[in-house]
Amino acid sequence: MRHVSSFDFGLTGFAERFHQDWRHDGSAEDVLANLLGPETDPREVGALRCDAMSMRSGLTGEEIETLWVAGTGGTFWFGPDGVWPSGPGWIDTIIDRCDRWLRSYGAPEPEPEAGPQLADRVAAEITTMTASVPERLDPGHVVADVLLRCVRVSPDLAFRWSLRIARERGWPLERSQYERLVALGEQFHFGEFIVSDAKHLTE
Repeated sequence: MRHVSSFDFGLTGFAERFHQDWRHDGSAEDVLANLLGPETDPREVGALRCDAMSMRSGLTGEEIETLWVAGTGGTFWFGPDGVWPSGPGWIDTIIDRCDRWLRSYGAPEPEPEAGPQLADRVAAEITTMTASVPERLDPGHVVADVLLRCVRVSPDLAFRWSLRIARERGWPLERSQYERLVALGEQFHFGEFIVSDAKHLTE
């Protein structure tokens, strides 16, 4: 099980850097370079690369873009007028920069896949989480559908994407579900704030 820090990590943690004012830090590649500094924990780089590889190998380009746009709160768009030409191209860039870093600074110890046995529970919680989301917060339930497809790729990553997107889009949570999410996060050995940062959605 991966436990990189008390906070979000990997691709979902990286998405958090693309907040409303992220362009003050430069280009998208500059934001990536700021993450991949010489003092970065190798586990963080390994987790980022693992997540990116899962997305690239298991999801379509449209699905990648759907999760990334939703997870960055709509501050990062793809296409001719967007931040990057395509989702797959952006993920390829992340993988390439991680590979360069790992060649320069060394790779972390390999870790087993996080929680494959929890796939059904993650899918059930995502279904519950998204069932009552108003149409305006997920038109056509497109994001909900992609999250469920992501579960087949990586339950760990799908769970973290669901939490991030719920926070970004203000999806309400029932108190009972939040308690189940906390318990599920413990099963994944997540840091204490990965799930608790969504607690305000129950209020």
